[in-house]
Amino acid sequence: MVDLGVVMPVYKQKPAFLTAALESVLGQTFQKFKLIIVIDGAPEMEPLIRELIQSDSRVQIVSHTFNQGVATALNTGFAQLYSMPGIQYLTWVSSDNIYYPKFLETMRNALVKGSPELGLVYSSFQSVDNEGRPLNSEQQLATQRQYQSQPKVKLLDTSIVGVSFMYKAECAKKIDGYGLEPVEDYDYWLRLTEHCEMKYIPVELMDYRVNSTFSVSAALQDTAKHRKWRYAYHLARHQARMRRGIPPSITVLLPLKESGAQVIERLENLYEQTFSNYTCYILDLSADMRVTADLSGISHPATDFKWYPYAAVETALFHAVQMIQTPYCFVPGDILFRDVMDLTVLFNEMEKAPPLIMSNYYTADHSQLGYRFASTFSPKEGLHDELFRTQSLVNYLKEHFAGVMGSG
Repeated sequence: MVDLGVVMPVYKQKPAFLTAALESVLGQTFQKFKLIIVIDGAPEMEPLIRELIQSDSRVQIVSHTFNQGVATALNTGFAQLYSMPGIQYLTWVSSDNIYYPKFLETMRNALVKGSPELGLVYSSFQSVDNEGRPLNSEQQLATQRQYQSQPKVKLLDTSIVGVSFMYKAECAKKIDGYGLEPVEDYDYWLRLTEHCEMKYIPVELMDYRVNSTFSVSAALQDTAKHRKWRYAYHLARHQARMRRGIPPSITVLLPLKESGAQVIERLENLYEQTFSNYTCYILDLSADMRVTADLSGISHPATDFKWYPYAAVETALFHAVQMIQTPYCFVPGDILFRDVMDLTVLFNEMEKAPPLIMSNYYTADHSQLGYRFASTFSPKEGLHDELFRTQSLVNYLKEHFAGVMGSG
């Protein structure tokens, strides 16, 4: 009996890419599978697909009359597989990637031989360009393998699963289907692994086309689409933490009297950080809530606006910090994060630091971290671009700006 089901969603695709992808799936060493091809509102692709599959009884075609998106196409395909008796293992494949001959065999074997708690397996992959040329050297692949081999808990910070995977149908049936485009896969892994364990297979099992002509990654080069992707990416993690009862660790306080290109750049720079377990309050100091109006379009699921008309920066900070419940607080200044890991590094080091350390920050040349100690001189002036223990920030504001806050 066939126990493996595969879904391939197809929208507009280069014929050469679709041909290579479909032939690579049909030519797998493990042949006993059912393939559901969902043509998602692109009827022009059907003649080529039918030519490629010929009379292959393993393949079934389902067509949407109009394009409904990847998530809906996947849900349509898996609904077909769920109705078939005996399907125990599931995966889905893209119409522009190339799958190595043992792609299905290797991951199915890992699930079959794994513990009952194992529900998701995933492998390494090679990135290729539009011409199929490899983009990663062996050293780069080794780095990627190390990154993907992080423990399950790290999935909450970043999508280590990647693009080569297989999972058990019994686990998939415990959650709703795919959604939250364009991060439908990452959101799915977060929900799925709340019901099972996962395992990494450190071998490349496919070629992943980076920024291919009709791919999501190519579309994300557009600023508006990238912002939409980033919002969904943050939302997936935010919702996962809420489901799991994990509170935020950092509160970001950003007091602003006005907005502009430099402010937008600073906000975008914050949102691009890999560290995401924070709440951000933009303190609008304008008289007419102009800052809120200008910046609310750059959305983030954990950002809120607080209006303090005409207030001094220090006064607004002092009032805002009173409502903070996170252990740490960060007040961005003019210095941009140089690396997407900067906030992660600051947080990890503060978690290890003894209580007498009030805060940490990057030195001017970004070569090392500096620390502010309680009741001792600090070479750093001001409080911006510095990760404070929240109570330490309260104490700092009281000590340095008592007069200003009193008049505010």
